[in-house]
Amino acid sequence: MIDTFDNNIYIVMFHYVREIKKSKFPNIKGLEFSDFKDQILYFKKNFNLLSNNQLIEIIDSKKVPKKKSILLTFDDGYKDHVQYVFPFLKKHKISANFYPPIISSQNKKVLDVNKIHFILEKEQNKKKILDLIFIYVKKFLNKNPEQIGINKINLKNRYDEKETILIKRLLQDWLPEPHRVKIVAKLFSDIVNVDEEEFSKILYMNKFDLIELYNNGFKIGSHGNNHFWSENLDKDRQEKEIKLSIEYFKNIGILDEFFSICYPYGSYNLETFPILEKYKIKFGLTTKVGSVNNNNIRNTFELPRFDTNDFI
Repeated sequence: MIDTFDNNIYIVMFHYVREIKKSKFPNIKGLEFSDFKDQILYFKKNFNLLSNNQLIEIIDSKKVPKKKSILLTFDDGYKDHVQYVFPFLKKHKISANFYPPIISSQNKKVLDVNKIHFILEKEQNKKKILDLIFIYVKKFLNKNPEQIGINKINLKNRYDEKETILIKRLLQDWLPEPHRVKIVAKLFSDIVNVDEEEFSKILYMNKFDLIELYNNGFKIGSHGNNHFWSENLDKDRQEKEIKLSIEYFKNIGILDEFFSICYPYGSYNLETFPILEKYKIKFGLTTKVGSVNNNNIRNTFELPRFDTNDFI
């Protein structure tokens, strides 16, 4: 929990928000809906709750307001957001931004990042998961753990223990992309054992959900097309990810001039910024921990955020 607050802007990120203990996946790491409601009411009482457009006005003025403020952001396009979050925020007349990857809203595939979440939810023995990973590394890459350099992986993390973060690092970006995708698919099939397309329909919002959010005054921003690490992509692939998301939102009628981006995994590089300027994107959200203040308000494409857990 943050101990003190100054008169800055706190952009808060959320992911899973659901009745976790009552669900089929009680070990998923997320925010219980009851805790979410308490947290939002705390924000409403103690902060100025900003809308997307109000944040843009502040960015344009380059001056942070004197009253401490919050903007709510929801990543990854989960069905949770329309089932639980939307009705509660609407009831309390609170604005928020939602950032779905495009392929999730098409309800056919489960993102690799979410496959990893549910692999970890289903199999609590992390050593067993790591053993399976190394079996598949040997099978597909013909290498042992030492040869893929696991001793060089940074295992520092604010929330996960070392075995969990090692699994995430290996499966999210350390292993070569084609093999990584294949290994994640195998683990998801072995451990979670569900029909992927049917699971995606339960897990993610669809285009009609996004339209409903937009028509009720909420803002929808880019979270890429495939939820890739931007820093691992060349400039052309980065642009394609952003362009595809813009085109999709335009086609379903939820694109306006106040469009923003939330970087998948918080990943970007210096090649990202000219692309955002080209497509007139208003601001970019990172996963760097911190508040927006008069010292960093000019870094429009590198705005920091706090996690919901920082306020518990």
